[in-house]
Amino acid sequence: MSKYQWSSDLVASLHEALAESKRIVILPHTAPDGDAVGSILGWKLILEHACPEAEVTAISPDRIEQYLSWMPHLEELLCFADEPERCLERLAEADLICHLDHNTITRLRHAPLIEAVRTSGARRLLIDHHLDPDPDFDYCISLPNASATCELIYQLSLSLGYREAITPEAATLLLTGIITDTGRFMYSHLCPELFETVSGLLALGADYAQIIDRLNYHNPEQQLRLQGYVLDRKLELYPELRAAVLTLSQQELQQYGASKGDTEGLVNLPLSIEGIDCSCFIREDRTQIKLSLRSTGDFPVNELAQEAFGGGGHRNAAGAEYQGSIEESKNIYLCHLQRLVARRRAAQPHD
Repeated sequence: MSKYQWSSDLVASLHEALAESKRIVILPHTAPDGDAVGSILGWKLILEHACPEAEVTAISPDRIEQYLSWMPHLEELLCFADEPERCLERLAEADLICHLDHNTITRLRHAPLIEAVRTSGARRLLIDHHLDPDPDFDYCISLPNASATCELIYQLSLSLGYREAITPEAATLLLTGIITDTGRFMYSHLCPELFETVSGLLALGADYAQIIDRLNYHNPEQQLRLQGYVLDRKLELYPELRAAVLTLSQQELQQYGASKGDTEGLVNLPLSIEGIDCSCFIREDRTQIKLSLRSTGDFPVNELAQEAFGGGGHRNAAGAEYQGSIEESKNIYLCHLQRLVARRRAAQPHD
């Protein structure tokens, strides 16, 4: 049986709602990554073809990072940080709001944006792959064992009869989200159904070569220099825990003229070291500490993120936030890591 199971009543009800809607707004989470951008722009293109009578607007809470600036139709995306009044007007006019790649409206971050959603009379649709979605969506497509929200957009589009609306550019956007959220197919719910989705997107014209080229070979110089600095000066290894920690302060980011996007992928680098199963990257933002966790095998960094910081994610890829210093967050992380490692060792069968 396919893992993409939602009731026929839900699909029929959603199909009717989409057909009736005249003004649709699509929202991702704050600081959108490849899956968030790919899903909102891909869904926008699909709906514009499948529901030509509707005006479809995609709104990002924040500016898109440079490493994703090549994505098709990015120029059609409204940014709340740049045009707050226009974004709020579109939300006020909406009769359907689509929440993609986030399970709660607090992930929109900006108070006016959150309030506009809360006070809207529009119906609300959730399409997401994170645990524990809020209960107050009118339509909920939530599948935590999906690799990416883009995977769900593709499968839901098939269920709705929208296959012909998935243009080559929409397929490219959706495949980009899958590739980035699975770490180039290295983690996050890899299964036969995922690769069937990838095959389907390629058959619809997704430009795999362009995606790989843009994600790997067009990085700014400062990103490469920053990587060298981090690996040489900021990498800490804890062999007894099979773990690594990387840290970066705001001052160090500014020293290299780097943005948040230039740190993309840093957390994965220590996992190439023999004997390291878990990696944590701790970055100082202007108002908080951001933690990114990655692992290999069955090591559950989502449990670690939840227990230590109230964060979450998937078994091999998770994140969290902390109000405090880099050193404090590192100590908290290491303390909870030691506990988790000890529990796992105690649970292993002994000869």
